[in-house]
Amino acid sequence: MIYPKQLAFIAPDFKSELKDELKFLKMNVLQETDTVLWVENDLLEPAWAQGVWRDVKALEITSISDAQTKLKAIAPTWRYYGDQHHRRGELIAEKLDTVLETDKYHFTRGVVKKMPPAFTLVEPNLIFYSHHLTRPSLTGAMPFKEDKKPPSRAYLKLWEALTLLGDWPNKTSQVVDLGSCPGSWTWAMAKLGASVLSIDRSKLDPMLDTFKNVHFQTGDAFSLKPEKKDWVFSDVICYPDKLYEYMKGWIDSGHCSKFVCSIKFAGKHDNEIIQKFRQLPHNRVLHMTHNKNEVTWICHPKIKKSPIDSVV
Repeated sequence: MIYPKQLAFIAPDFKSELKDELKFLKMNVLQETDTVLWVENDLLEPAWAQGVWRDVKALEITSISDAQTKLKAIAPTWRYYGDQHHRRGELIAEKLDTVLETDKYHFTRGVVKKMPPAFTLVEPNLIFYSHHLTRPSLTGAMPFKEDKKPPSRAYLKLWEALTLLGDWPNKTSQVVDLGSCPGSWTWAMAKLGASVLSIDRSKLDPMLDTFKNVHFQTGDAFSLKPEKKDWVFSDVICYPDKLYEYMKGWIDSGHCSKFVCSIKFAGKHDNEIIQKFRQLPHNRVLHMTHNKNEVTWICHPKIKKSPIDSVV
């Protein structure tokens, strides 16, 4: 039997996009369940996966007690994912020091800490485990405790991206929000105390008029030429190729090195453009919990280029 080197978790309603991307990347799918694809090789983190276990190891066991002994010898603390053989897996986990999943994430309440390794029972006598999960949760899903004040729920995408990154604007930051209407991303950055230049053809929601650190500029989202900024953000609806060329111009200018941008698809996703973004320096391309027919490009100097990076 060929064991997978990667477990790619399926985002609800985006299984076909994930399988298509894996085919594009020449990452062979060995087997699938309702929630997970077993991937033969571990070349990189697929953008359309909800979460990824990388550098997966197989552990053959003879009994529940044998599994507990072997897992304890590998690590003192574990997380358990019960995709298959639930009862037997739970019995194994019962006698281990296990960490429970977070129900709701709280934005900026501390950087997400490195979590213990995870295991899952895939056959009665076979365990897969990994020390390298690309998101804080077992499956990659990151629900947040929501705030009802902003003009739309789009701010959740920004919260998730910055939480995964472990960095965010502060009171000394000069930031740009491109295509900002109705203003949820601007609201999120203004709440952090950043000085926000918010650009769109349409005006922001009136609730943002109370923020003294928001300067709104009417116009095309890409009318701003690169200038010295701490962060550039974009949730604008545009062709992905146009977004790529514009953001590459910012990178080449050297005026900014921190970016969070939504890459939106009007119809079918485009693996070629995702790959172009992925080849830019210091970045990840992710389909996050709060994304729809889009992925998020996060570019930041702290993102490493190690083959099996976990949360940076």
